[in-house]
Amino acid sequence: MKLLCMILMTLVLFACGSTSTKGKWNEEDRKEALKDVKEYSSALETLGSAKDLCFDCYIDSLEKIYENYDAAKKLNEDDRLGILMECAIQYVHYN
Repeated sequence: MKLLCMILMTLVLFACGSTSTKGKWNEEDRKEALKDVKEYSSALETLGSAKDLCFDCYIDSLEKIYENYDAAKKLNEDDRLGILMECAIQYVHYN
């Protein structure tokens, strides 16, 4: 009986705590990345309503390359801004 309970608890823990993988981050990693990139919000005011699309582009770009946000945070600031600016260029004429 103890073994059955332990197996069930393990399955529940794995089902609830999905981990990020390259190309598919969990919600926690995406939220943390969004919080961090919003620090550049004032620099992207010219994008207007497309600013959120730019943020999504940035997170999607990191997600394709890195296993999780902790790995992506190891990028230096210049590289991060480069990715963000590439995304901003895509949406500069969106409005």
